[in-house]
Amino acid sequence: PHCDRAMARALFVALVVGMVALADGFMISPAAPLPLSLRASRPASVQSLHSRRYTPARIRGGGAEVSMVGDLAGIAKTGTLVYAVLMGAGGIIAGLKAGSKPSIISGTIASIVLAAAYKTSNLALAFGTAVALSGVFALRFKKTGKLMPAGVLGGVSLLFSLLFGFAKFA
Repeated sequence: PHCDRAMARALFVALVVGMVALADGFMISPAAPLPLSLRASRPASVQSLHSRRYTPARIRGGGAEVSMVGDLAGIAKTGTLVYAVLMGAGGIIAGLKAGSKPSIISGTIASIVLAAAYKTSNLALAFGTAVALSGVFALRFKKTGKLMPAGVLGGVSLLFSLLFGFAKFA
């Protein structure tokens, strides 16, 4: 048991480090522009993305027209990374609590597929993965009737399916 826990911890650390490495340049940007001293430290690609963020004046209608589709695609891409971490961490935690190696393996595989979807900006892959996981968790919930983990993860997967679907097909 001690060896299995150590292996699961190592897998979790590797998962988090891998997700951070995939998110090269990923940052949550404030709505208001940053001071020039902070902007200079950003790469040019991030500076140009930041300059297109919606400022409070634009949201109130005092500026350019708001494009919800473009903004939704960015939210969906970030959501892909969040969903990948949730699935990977969930699989590892389930493996630790229940001693389920299939949970560790399936969580890691789902996390890798979602990380690849994030890295390549492939919303179709993220959408397909989320729909498949929604189905798997729905079947598990129907079989066991337990809210945790199947019901909760099924609901999370369904929400991400909707997000990715709207972003892809809107």
